[in-house]
Amino acid sequence: MSGKYLEINITSLKKGDKKAFEEIYNEFFGVHYHLCLQYIHNEKAAEEIVQDTFLKLWEIRNTLNDQINIRSFLYTITKNNCLNYLRNQKISMKHIENMKYMEMQFNYEALEKLGNYIQFEELRSKIEEAIAQLPAELVETFQLSRFEELSYKEIAEKQNISIKTVEARISKALRILRVELKDFLPMICLISSILN
Repeated sequence: MSGKYLEINITSLKKGDKKAFEEIYNEFFGVHYHLCLQYIHNEKAAEEIVQDTFLKLWEIRNTLNDQINIRSFLYTITKNNCLNYLRNQKISMKHIENMKYMEMQFNYEALEKLGNYIQFEELRSKIEEAIAQLPAELVETFQLSRFEELSYKEIAEKQNISIKTVEARISKALRILRVELKDFLPMICLISSILN
């Protein structure tokens, strides 16, 4: 979580520089993929949605304003693509499986509430602040689990503690974060991906 951003060369991108495009792709694909996956629960569809986002960027690169905020632009496209996907899924599921439809409706509403890119960044900042306020031992264990995606067993070995202690720390960290970030529920589910 260095907080450093890639220096994006819009001029090179507009000229069709594939290296500039690849740098943007590599920088943002992961977080957009996890954002999609958190709401649509379909790995293939999430990957296709994000691929479409970057395809759109490449197709209209010539029309980009030199001052465009690429992060905001990509976020908006991905979010809208997710909403379109969920909207279509809701229609097809509405008369088939009621519980799946309800879950789809929940995810749609949660994604709508996520708002624009500025609000997304505010949420990111608040999550960072909330995690920083956790007791030190909880921060390390939580980060190993959520951001480095280590198993509880791997964390226990790395920190020389028991698996039960790992479970207790993660549980406590999540309880604290849910209280600190209560105004952002149900977006709390993004914690494991938004800071990658």
